[in-house]
Amino acid sequence: MSDTTDDMESGAALYEAYLERKQNNMDNNKPDPVFADGFIFKRPREGAPDFVKGALSIKVDEAIAFLQKHNNAGWVNLDLKNSQGGKLYLQLNDWKPRSQDNEQPPAVQTPAAEQPPAQAPTQAGTNPQDSQDAPAIVEGDIPW
Repeated sequence: MSDTTDDMESGAALYEAYLERKQNNMDNNKPDPVFADGFIFKRPREGAPDFVKGALSIKVDEAIAFLQKHNNAGWVNLDLKNSQGGKLYLQLNDWKPRSQDNEQPPAVQTPAAEQPPAQAPTQAGTNPQDSQDAPAIVEGDIPW
C-alpha cells in the first residue's frame, strides 16, 4: 500500500474512534470539551531554567471574546491538559458543585477541645500580608 492509502485508513480509524468517544459522551450526558480560544500554552524552550514551566501566548481579540462568553461571576477556569499526541492545550473547566437538593452525608462534628481557636474575621478586600502576624515577603521572593 502507498503512504497516502495508509494515511487515509489511519485518518478513517481516528475519525471512527472520535465518533465512538463522542457517542459515549452523549450517552453519559457529558458535554463536548470547550477549548480555550486565543490561548496557547507551550512547553519551556530547550535550555530554559528549571523554574520555567512553560509559556502562555494570548491572542487578545480571541481571548477576550472567549472570556466574555464563558464568564461565570467574573471567573473563567481553564485546565491545562496533555493531548494523546503529547501537545498541551487549555480546556474550559465548567465544573459546578452539586445543588444542595442532593443528599449529602452529615458533617462530622469535632469536639470543642480539638477545634482550632477562632480567628477574627478580616475585612473584605484587605491584604493578609498587611497583618502583623503574616511573615514578611523577601524582595524577589514569589509568595506562592
